[in-house]
Amino acid sequence: MNYNSQNTKSIVITTAGITRQFIAARITHIVCDAYLCDVYIEGNEKLTCSKLLKYFENELAGCGFIRIHHDTLVNANYIRQINNRNKEITLTDNTKLKVSRRKWAVFKKRFTGSGSTSGYL
Repeated sequence: MNYNSQNTKSIVITTAGITRQFIAARITHIVCDAYLCDVYIEGNEKLTCSKLLKYFENELAGCGFIRIHHDTLVNANYIRQINNRNKEITLTDNTKLKVSRRKWAVFKKRFTGSGSTSGYL
Protein backbone atom coordinates (compact mmCIF):
# COMPACT_ATOMS: atom_id res chain seq x y z
CA MET A 1 0.00 0.00 0.00
CA ASN A 2 1.14 3.49 -0.74
CA TYR A 3 -0.25 6.39 1.26
CA ASN A 4 1.56 9.47 -0.05
CA SER A 5 -0.46 11.75 2.23
CA GLN A 6 1.43 10.30 5.22
CA ASN A 7 4.56 12.18 4.19
CA THR A 8 2.79 15.53 4.13
CA LYS A 9 0.23 15.14 6.94
CA SER A 10 1.49 16.21 10.33
CA ILE A 11 -0.14 15.92 13.72
CA VAL A 12 0.46 17.94 16.87
CA ILE A 13 0.78 16.04 20.15
CA THR A 14 0.95 17.74 23.54
CA THR A 15 2.23 15.76 26.48
CA ALA A 16 3.42 16.99 29.88
CA GLY A 17 3.14 20.60 28.73
CA ILE A 18 5.38 20.05 25.71
CA THR A 19 3.90 20.32 22.22
CA ARG A 20 5.56 18.42 19.39
CA GLN A 21 4.72 17.95 15.73
CA PHE A 22 5.10 14.60 13.94
CA ILE A 23 4.74 13.46 10.36
CA ALA A 24 2.02 10.78 10.19
CA ALA A 25 4.42 8.38 8.45
CA ARG A 26 6.51 8.14 11.64
CA ILE A 27 3.61 6.91 13.80
CA THR A 28 3.45 3.10 13.93
CA HIS A 29 0.35 2.66 16.07
CA ILE A 30 -1.80 4.28 18.75
CA VAL A 31 -3.29 2.47 21.75
CA CYS A 32 -5.93 4.13 23.92
CA ASP A 33 -6.87 3.41 27.51
CA ALA A 34 -9.90 5.52 28.47
CA TYR A 35 -8.77 9.14 27.98
CA LEU A 36 -5.06 8.46 27.61
CA CYS A 37 -3.52 7.48 24.28
CA ASP A 38 -0.05 6.02 23.85
CA VAL A 39 1.33 7.14 20.49
CA TYR A 40 4.15 4.91 19.28
CA ILE A 41 6.71 6.56 17.01
CA GLU A 42 9.23 4.62 14.92
CA GLY A 43 12.46 4.09 16.82
CA ASN A 44 10.66 2.81 19.97
CA GLU A 45 9.54 6.24 21.16
CA LYS A 46 6.25 6.42 23.06
CA LEU A 47 4.24 9.53 23.94
CA THR A 48 1.22 9.58 26.23
CA CYS A 49 -1.39 12.27 25.70
CA SER A 50 -4.94 12.96 26.83
CA LYS A 51 -6.87 12.60 23.57
CA LEU A 52 -9.52 10.14 22.49
CA LEU A 53 -8.69 7.56 19.84
CA LYS A 54 -11.50 9.04 17.73
CA TYR A 55 -9.50 12.31 17.56
CA PHE A 56 -6.53 10.50 16.01
CA GLU A 57 -8.79 8.47 13.74
CA ASN A 58 -10.31 11.69 12.36
CA GLU A 59 -6.98 13.53 12.09
CA LEU A 60 -5.29 10.64 10.29
CA ALA A 61 -8.20 9.73 7.99
CA GLY A 62 -6.95 8.95 4.50
CA CYS A 63 -3.38 8.44 5.70
CA GLY A 64 -3.48 4.64 5.86
CA PHE A 65 -4.40 4.16 9.50
CA ILE A 66 -6.72 1.23 10.22
CA ARG A 67 -8.71 0.71 13.40
CA ILE A 68 -8.14 -2.90 14.41
CA HIS A 69 -9.70 -2.83 17.86
CA HIS A 70 -11.88 -0.47 19.88
CA ASP A 71 -8.68 0.80 21.50
CA THR A 72 -6.07 0.44 18.72
CA LEU A 73 -5.27 2.31 15.52
CA VAL A 74 -2.41 1.03 13.34
CA ASN A 75 -0.41 2.47 10.44
CA ALA A 76 -0.83 -0.04 7.58
CA ASN A 77 2.67 0.74 6.28
CA TYR A 78 4.16 -0.88 9.41
CA ILE A 79 2.24 -4.17 9.18
CA ARG A 80 4.68 -6.97 8.36
CA GLN A 81 2.58 -10.08 8.90
CA ILE A 82 -1.04 -11.11 9.35
CA ASN A 83 -1.84 -14.26 11.31
CA ASN A 84 -5.28 -15.41 10.13
CA ARG A 85 -5.56 -18.19 12.71
CA ASN A 86 -5.02 -15.95 15.75
CA LYS A 87 -6.46 -12.77 14.17
CA GLU A 88 -3.23 -11.02 15.03
CA ILE A 89 -0.86 -8.72 13.18
CA THR A 90 2.86 -8.24 13.60
CA LEU A 91 4.41 -4.84 12.98
CA THR A 92 7.86 -4.25 11.52
CA ASP A 93 9.29 -3.80 15.05
CA ASN A 94 7.85 -7.25 16.03
CA THR A 95 5.02 -5.76 18.09
CA LYS A 96 2.05 -8.15 18.04
CA LEU A 97 -1.46 -6.67 18.13
CA LYS A 98 -4.81 -8.47 18.25
CA VAL A 99 -7.48 -7.57 15.71
CA SER A 100 -10.94 -7.73 17.24
CA ARG A 101 -13.45 -10.24 15.93
CA ARG A 102 -15.76 -7.47 14.75
CA LYS A 103 -13.00 -5.51 13.01
CA TRP A 104 -11.38 -8.56 11.35
CA ALA A 105 -13.46 -8.67 8.14
CA VAL A 106 -13.25 -4.90 7.64
CA PHE A 107 -9.51 -4.97 8.35
CA LYS A 108 -8.80 -7.74 5.83
CA LYS A 109 -10.91 -6.10 3.15
CA ARG A 110 -9.37 -2.66 3.64
CA PHE A 111 -5.81 -3.86 4.07
CA THR A 112 -5.63 -6.49 1.34
CA GLY A 113 -8.34 -5.29 -1.00
CA SER A 114 -10.00 -8.70 -0.81
CA GLY A 115 -11.41 -11.08 1.74
CA SER A 116 -8.37 -13.33 2.06
CA THR A 117 -4.67 -13.10 2.86
CA SER A 118 -1.79 -15.48 2.60
CA GLY A 119 -0.58 -14.61 6.09
CA TYR A 120 2.61 -12.87 5.00
CA LEU A 121 3.23 -9.58 3.26
